[in-house]
Amino acid sequence: MRTVVSILVVSAVALGSSASIAAAASPQQTVTGTLINRPANTLAPGSTVSASKIFGNRVFTDAKHGFALVQSGQAQYPAATVDGGTTWKTNGPALHLNAAQAPLAVVDIGAAGQKTIFAWGTGQVIDTTSDGGQHWYRATFFGLPVAVVKNPQGHLVAFVDGETGGNASPVQYVSKNGGKTWHLDNTIGGS
Repeated sequence: MRTVVSILVVSAVALGSSASIAAAASPQQTVTGTLINRPANTLAPGSTVSASKIFGNRVFTDAKHGFALVQSGQAQYPAATVDGGTTWKTNGPALHLNAAQAPLAVVDIGAAGQKTIFAWGTGQVIDTTSDGGQHWYRATFFGLPVAVVKNPQGHLVAFVDGETGGNASPVQYVSKNGGKTWHLDNTIGGS
């Protein structure tokens, strides 16, 4: 994506269009997630998966309830446990299909309670659910999400790097609806 932005900026300079340069360098004001539907030939939500398929971190909201990402076949899924990690089940549709969806890759998972779960990392997306896994939404950013946290008000805050065509400083987005929409927010910690 950085290459595309660079090409747009170089093209705009060649054409003498400062409006195009500003558009290419401005971060997205609002990012709206889209519902993730279950891809064909993937595991159904609620499918039992082996703990050996878990990659990355595991996040627990209490001693029994936890979340992780699992690799099964050529896809990665959110998974949940209700027995402290003894058994795991898919907790939504495949979030990423290998080779076909590189910009959609997720490698980190977090939780802001038992209902609000989010995944991000290495791709340009943050995938979220605010209903415990019944519906997952994908928000696609122009940069790379490097961290997602819950602020004291209970909102999700995302830090996205590379948003302004190579700017080293991450920009901050806040979602007040569990990740369905994200708004650019310059206040410390998001409002």
